[in-house]
Amino acid sequence: MANDQITSSETSESKSELKRRAKDITELGMMLAERNISQLQGLPYPEIIAAIETYQRITKGNAKKRQMLYVGKLLRQVDLDVVERFVDRYDSASEHHQLLVHQLERWREQLIEDDPSVMDDISRQCPDLDRQHLRTLTREAKSVLKEEATTSKSHRAFKKLFQYLKQISDQSLITADAKLAVEDELDREN
Repeated sequence: MANDQITSSETSESKSELKRRAKDITELGMMLAERNISQLQGLPYPEIIAAIETYQRITKGNAKKRQMLYVGKLLRQVDLDVVERFVDRYDSASEHHQLLVHQLERWREQLIEDDPSVMDDISRQCPDLDRQHLRTLTREAKSVLKEEATTSKSHRAFKKLFQYLKQISDQSLITADAKLAVEDELDREN
C-alpha cells in the first residue's frame, strides 16, 4: 500500500531543477530584450512584446529586474520552443540562422542563374511570395551583373534581392510560429 502512494516530491521537479529552469527562462527573456522592437513584432505573443518594450524603456536597476521577472512569468505560460526558434532566427551564431542564410544565398544564386525549379521551391516554402516583385529584383540583379560585377550598384541589387528573400522567409516562419502558438493555446484550454 505504501508503494501505491507516490509523494509529490517524486513526481515534481527538484528545487535545483526549478531554479535552473527559471534561470534559463530569464536568459531567454534577456535574449529577447536584446532584440529591437521591429524584430519582436514577429513574436506571436503580444503580451510578451509589450512587457519587453516596457523593460527596454526602464532605466532604474531594481525596476528593470522586476520587469524581467514579469517577462519570465509570461514566458513560463507559453510554448518555449516557439520563443527559442524565434531567438535562434536572429542569433547569427545559431545553427538555425546559418542554415537559413545559406538557403537564402542558394536561392539568390539559383534565381540569377535562371534555375527553373527555384521559383516553385521558394513559393512552396513561402506562400506569401510576390512572384512579380521577385522577378523584378532578379532582373535588376542580372542586368547589373552583366554591366560590371564590381560596382556598388551590383552589390546593392544583390542585397535587395537577398533582403526580399529574407523578408518573405521571415513572414512564412512567423506565420508558422503563430499557428503553433494558437495550437498551444488551444491545447492548454482543453
